Amino acid sequence: MHEKLLVLIQTPYFEQYGAMRKAAGTYFPLGIGYISAYVKQFGYRVKFFDPNVQKIELTDIVEFIQTHKPILVGMSFMTPQFFTAKDIVDKIKNRLPGIPVVLGGAHPSVMPKKTLEEIPNADYIVYNEGEQTMLELIEFINQKGDTPRNIDGLVWKDGDSIVVNKPRASIDNLDKLPFPDRELIDQSMYHAQSFLSYSRKAITIYTSRGCPGKCVFCASGHTLRNRIRQRSIENVMDEIDFLRRRYDIDYLMIKDDTFTINNRLIRNFCQEIKRRHPKLRWHCMVRADTVDEEILAVMKNAGLNDVFIGIESGNNEILKKSRKGTNTKQVRSIVEACERLGIKTYGAFILGLPGDTRETIHETIDFACSLPLTMAGFSILIPYPGTKVYEDYFIHGTQINYRQFIASTGLNYVEGYTGLKNVKLDELPRLVSLAQRQFYFRPSQIMRLLRNANSSLLYGYAKGFLALISKELLLAQRFIKTLTIK
Repeated sequence: MHEKLLVLIQTPYFEQYGAMRKAAGTYFPLGIGYISAYVKQFGYRVKFFDPNVQKIELTDIVEFIQTHKPILVGMSFMTPQFFTAKDIVDKIKNRLPGIPVVLGGAHPSVMPKKTLEEIPNADYIVYNEGEQTMLELIEFINQKGDTPRNIDGLVWKDGDSIVVNKPRASIDNLDKLPFPDRELIDQSMYHAQSFLSYSRKAITIYTSRGCPGKCVFCASGHTLRNRIRQRSIENVMDEIDFLRRRYDIDYLMIKDDTFTINNRLIRNFCQEIKRRHPKLRWHCMVRADTVDEEILAVMKNAGLNDVFIGIESGNNEILKKSRKGTNTKQVRSIVEACERLGIKTYGAFILGLPGDTRETIHETIDFACSLPLTMAGFSILIPYPGTKVYEDYFIHGTQINYRQFIASTGLNYVEGYTGLKNVKLDELPRLVSLAQRQFYFRPSQIMRLLRNANSSLLYGYAKGFLALISKELLLAQRFIKTLTIK
């Protein structure tokens, strides 16, 4: 066994988008990058595989593991990737039963014990923030310790029993973490989503961790409950300086859930980004209750190119029931402000929220069409494990079909979800299709998309359009098949 080698695998997900994969983005997994950088500080080596972007087969990964015999193999995955992750673990263990395997990521973090029960060939689960837990686990294995009982944030097996150690405290000072190890893989293999095709020289970054939100459809403010912690502006700018030098980026994608939560930090960020990198364009997510036109103008003046707004619904009662914390008046104010300032907007809507009826869904579609959004995305509510929706509106069977838990296709819905009123689950894909047609196939919206679009954006729009047509054809085939069966 190679005592200094750690193998990390990003579980494949790209094919799960189906027809929409033409428009789907691929992004370097920053969580894996942070873990790699952290353990390398202590003398360990890391080999990373990402089958989403690399032309590599699972057999190649298993052969590498067999040849190099790493001290540990780690995999990260989300709920839709559950069966893929299980298959990879089983194949590794069938060939190499002596190599320990640890699982992490969003799904194992919200269901740590159940994940180890359902993927019994795995040896460990690291839940929540993984840098320190992974290091302690590697050193425990390396030193052949008696028991990992004192490693916080770890789930492990003690004979036939599964032991869940106490949660690890969140990292208070994020500035102490090294920058993500992007040297693990050629960064040019990754590309932004088609509607964000501002540049091929794009890269992602986190400036904070945690979320204070309580949205019923998200695990961040419910099961995970990570309080928000923000990096210092100087630390963030040092990373951006490095990214500009090393990768010659001209477009930065800030992936924080709550980037605009602190106006003072936003102003400081804008001041520094404008001073150090005046030509850099950037993207972030915003909440309608944390910004106004004045702060948006400051952000635009500092290079803000486009924003992602989680709007979710056009009905205030549904928003209240979803604990979103925003209302339609705030949303309209912010979207119209962005239009005046020349900031491109992507509004995200969820059809099938708790309490949604056919009428409220149509209200959401009408609301989306009434806003001057650059683009809009309509998805079907998925009751992900770890969310309030999963606890309150999902009938748990003995065997959960995690393959249904894919939100981005507009085709998938989860059987057993009970949050709807006077509308059936199998109607949701057709309602998503209706929403997309009504929003995009308007002359005013087509003109809005084409206005000031460069060649890169036009290419991205074309990819998105072709993906949408492919999805519509699949939906039509499904509908015809249903009629034939009946």
